[in-house]
Amino acid sequence: MLAQADAPARRSAPYPTPAIATAPRGLIAVPPSPYAQKGKMALMAGLVAFTVLVTVWLFVGAPGGAPGVMRAALPGCIAAIAAVLAFMAAELPSLDPGTRRFWRVFGVAQLIPLGVTYVAIIVPSVAPSGESTIFVNSVPGITQLILLYAMLQLPSAPRVGVKRVKLWLDLSTVFVGGMLVVWYNMYAFTEYASASLVVPFAMRHLESIGDVVLLVVLAMLWRRTLLRHRSTVVVLLGAGLLVHLGGQVASTIDMLSGHVSLRWTMLATPAASLLFAIAAWYEAEFSMHRELRGDRISPRGALTISLLTYAAVLPGFALLIKAAQEEGAQPLGGLVLGAVALTGLAFARQVTSARETVRKQTESTLRNNEARFRALVQHSSDVITIIDAEGTIIYASPSMWTVLGHDPQHLVGTKLITLLHDEDVEFAANFLSDLARSTPLRGASTPGALKREWRIAHANGSWRTVDNVGTNLLIEPMIEGLVLNTRDVTEQSVIKQQYMHQAFHDSLTDLANRSLFLYQVGHALNRASRAGDPVTVLFVDLDNFKTVNDSLGHAAGDKLLVEAARRLANCVRDSDLIARLGGDEFAVLVEQAGSTEEVLEIAERIEVAVACPFQLEGKEVFISASIGIARTNGGENSDELVRNADVAMYVAKTRGKGQHVLFEPQMHTAALERLVVEADLRRAIDQEEFMLEYQAIVLLTTGEIVGAEALVRWCCRDRGTVAPGVFIPIAEETGLIVPIGRWVLKRACRAAQDWETERGLPMRITVNLSGRQLQEPGIIDDVRTALQESGLKPSRLVLEITESMLM
Repeated sequence: MLAQADAPARRSAPYPTPAIATAPRGLIAVPPSPYAQKGKMALMAGLVAFTVLVTVWLFVGAPGGAPGVMRAALPGCIAAIAAVLAFMAAELPSLDPGTRRFWRVFGVAQLIPLGVTYVAIIVPSVAPSGESTIFVNSVPGITQLILLYAMLQLPSAPRVGVKRVKLWLDLSTVFVGGMLVVWYNMYAFTEYASASLVVPFAMRHLESIGDVVLLVVLAMLWRRTLLRHRSTVVVLLGAGLLVHLGGQVASTIDMLSGHVSLRWTMLATPAASLLFAIAAWYEAEFSMHRELRGDRISPRGALTISLLTYAAVLPGFALLIKAAQEEGAQPLGGLVLGAVALTGLAFARQVTSARETVRKQTESTLRNNEARFRALVQHSSDVITIIDAEGTIIYASPSMWTVLGHDPQHLVGTKLITLLHDEDVEFAANFLSDLARSTPLRGASTPGALKREWRIAHANGSWRTVDNVGTNLLIEPMIEGLVLNTRDVTEQSVIKQQYMHQAFHDSLTDLANRSLFLYQVGHALNRASRAGDPVTVLFVDLDNFKTVNDSLGHAAGDKLLVEAARRLANCVRDSDLIARLGGDEFAVLVEQAGSTEEVLEIAERIEVAVACPFQLEGKEVFISASIGIARTNGGENSDELVRNADVAMYVAKTRGKGQHVLFEPQMHTAALERLVVEADLRRAIDQEEFMLEYQAIVLLTTGEIVGAEALVRWCCRDRGTVAPGVFIPIAEETGLIVPIGRWVLKRACRAAQDWETERGLPMRITVNLSGRQLQEPGIIDDVRTALQESGLKPSRLVLEITESMLM
């Protein structure tokens, strides 16, 4: 797979945006592969196994017995590790399908040595030796065919018919040349060697030819691989094949010397498997990297690679010459000449093909680049303009017609600023001046650029907003000017303005929202600090608005809010800012109000305007407005000023609603105290810090105590005894009165039952209920539970409410 050298270019935003860390050119910064740690552990196991194998080989003499079994088992274990790593690499989602297919088939090929291990250890004890020998001798050829199929699945393998035919011709040339050497060696070997060594000797040669064929394929893949990490993987695979080839050659030399030993094969096979495992781990570790190779293969370099690849045949020729010298002259001169001629033809064909390919690729690349550049300029939807250092247009692309309606040739020789909006002329002139003074770049792959946005005249008289990217190429011989890449962003600019409006305005009333209001309050405070004028915020809350929503519906409530916003706009000055903070809450920012009386007049006008009836659903609806007023005293920020106005509004509601209150510092202290009391009250419920005091009910005629009224008291561990007038209103407002009342019911009923048991006389207990308790659907269950748990008769319990609560 040919990786893209650069990520797609991103358009810069027209407004400052947070900096984004980018990876170097040609790289994609990614977190390490999740397979990397597992791969490292598997590789460590392979290294340990390979070390054990080398130790056994060096220090144990006889091939039989337990050491022999270990020699046969360890290569299979290392091959299994390589297979596991290959299968792990095949599951990486970052790889293309061809590469995943390669690693999957490669893993299957690595599992085949396990069969060899099975035959070497188990089969000899249960099967005739001939069957195991046939199996063992056929395994390497099958493995090499599977590896060849796997390599042809890689994306860098040739896909076009001609290239695929060339590859097969090359492989056939190598194979035929190698078979000539095998034939010659077999002819010499069979004259003096025993019959039992003929098959192993032939299989060593065939395995060597297979390794050379695979090395030729890998050399071709390496030349066609552009990614740096992928080329390293190919090199590791080639190193493994070379190690395996060396083991086969060494075993062949031993056989020619009359020694029958598998030591070189048993050492080279696990070493090759270990290199294969490292290649699979390397693929998993760097699969997300997209760095291109810095080296480019020249025709001479391609020839060198081809010669190095085919040089793998030379060990066979060395064996041929050695056998000829030892056995004397033989009638095989034609065979030698044929092998040399065949290999020479393969070299000549590879060199010619490489040179032709490089030449065609070079010419094709140049033509494609020129055609691509010409097409991009001629048919680009963006306008490409070249101007000189004085701002005169010296070239305009044909897209000037479609984008701005001007004839490109007629614009040549005119000043660019004559097309710009009057308000943008100075801005654009500064931009061109900065661009001309910037460092000119020549031959840079990613030249520096400046970006600006301005309005330019269309041929039909309208103004178009365009985004411009300027590049200084004054010293580039083919350009010698400032290049402007211009794109029409009028629609995007309109949409952006709409989004900005929606982001900072209320969708229902079209007033400013909380974010914009706080932003403007902050700016007003900055201006006031320089001018010395106070800033005032009015916090307006519509009283009983929830009742309108519950009775007439939310649609009617929305109409009321829209009408209320319109009335607020009629009550303030044009310079004042009105905002809807949420729900039925509004705020007004008043600047340059010289006196408090002027602000109070605005508040009174708002109260009168809101108090007028609203026509909703054919009905007259009356509401009022509670207004909190906060003025700067020095040092407040926007949040604090709005908070103070909110606190004053809350005080206005507690005083009866429909009025305005000017913020005083003690109000904030009271609000904070209320929050602290509420927090302590919640803790008191959990820790049961309450107690009951009982007020006796006496029968006046006899003086007998016939009952008692339960009165709750709060014994706070930090405050001491807290008066009911302090915590009862807060408990009712926050709803905490419900769990407190439930506790009072249970404790009072239990006390009344205890008194009745002790005295033997009926005892009546009176408990006060709040309005919040009566509104709770579980009040009946609370009363029933208190009576059942205490055993008090229902007739002994009196639930009492006040007249105001009843109203």
